Amino acid sequence: MDDTTLRSELEQVTSALAAAQTEYASVGARIAGLEAHRAALLRAIPAPDTEGEGDSIAARHRTDHIVEVLSATGTEMSANDVISALRDTGRPHQTYDNISADLAYLADRGRIARVRRGVYAAINEPQADADRIVIPLTQGNINNNHVYLARHLDFFPADAIGGHNKRAGQGTPLKLNLEGFPGVESSDIDPNHKFFRLRGKAWQDFFKRHGLRAGDKVAIERISAYEYRVVPIGPQQA
Repeated sequence: MDDTTLRSELEQVTSALAAAQTEYASVGARIAGLEAHRAALLRAIPAPDTEGEGDSIAARHRTDHIVEVLSATGTEMSANDVISALRDTGRPHQTYDNISADLAYLADRGRIARVRRGVYAAINEPQADADRIVIPLTQGNINNNHVYLARHLDFFPADAIGGHNKRAGQGTPLKLNLEGFPGVESSDIDPNHKFFRLRGKAWQDFFKRHGLRAGDKVAIERISAYEYRVVPIGPQQA
């Protein structure tokens, strides 16, 4: 082949390569777009909760979850409050009618208390040990790094509960000895959310260190009036 022929063939190959690369990029972009669309559709499709045998099982699990949420928050809740809490703990597709029916069903069977029309609360169970409380963890606790104290505020000194804003001031600090960690954390109790106002990643590190998940528990043991020990109760400790 002479030089002219070789140059001509090189131009043809270069042109064909450029076209193929353009086509490849286009197909790759289309695949990525379809994958993103599919993922969005999967997120948007509600979990089956109302029809069929599989849905019946899901509904039973949902009622258990509702009891857990009411127990963990320790507050009076309406159906909308429960829906919001379930959304925070990994059940985003709930309807008002379903949750209202579940709440009525649970109250009729004595698993929760009907405080007044449309408002429900957990049925408090007495603690076996006056110097130890046990608190169940929800997915919301794990996600947001806190532990609900609402059902156990009388376990702590009243002056440990801080003011409702910075101007009102903080409560008397409590010393918290987190199992598996050196040193002591210091915190008062938030009066609005009713949990320890621990700064940083203390709870996140505690949950991770002990492999705690929703459904596990945390025990808080009184050492003295203003000092406590926090112990995990996971599957391995139960």
